[in-house]
Amino acid sequence: MIINDDNVYINIKTKDNLYLNLKFDEVEEFLSIYKKNTKDMLPKQHIKIPDITVYFADDKEKNIFHPYVYKTSTGSDKWILLLKDQQEGYALYENPQSHKMELAWYHSNLQEPLNPEEERKYITCYIPEH
Repeated sequence: MIINDDNVYINIKTKDNLYLNLKFDEVEEFLSIYKKNTKDMLPKQHIKIPDITVYFADDKEKNIFHPYVYKTSTGSDKWILLLKDQQEGYALYENPQSHKMELAWYHSNLQEPLNPEEERKYITCYIPEH
C-alpha cells in the first residue's frame, strides 16, 4: 500500500512538544537529523529514534507509532520507519520518479512486495484515510 500526503497528515510528539498536521516532507525534515547521526549502519538495520512518537492526524484513537532510521538493503539510502511494533508499520521514503515523499506499508518478515489484496490480509496496524 502506497500513500501519498495529499490528505494524510502526521502528528509528532516529543518530550516537550506536539507538532500537528505535518506533511510527509515536514516529517522527513524534522527527523532527518537522526538519519545523519547514524553512521555505519548495516543493510536492513533499524535504529529507534528516542523520545519521539507519532500518530496519524485523522486517527481518533491515536494509535502510536515509533520512528526508526532504516538502512535499505541496497545502496546507501536511509528511510524513516514508523513502526507500531517490531515488525509492522510504514516506511517514509522519497519516490525516485516523482521526488515526493510517500508512505508504504512495511512488514519486516516480507521479502518482496505483495499485491494490494494480499497486503490487506496482513495489515493489522492503523491505516490512514487517503
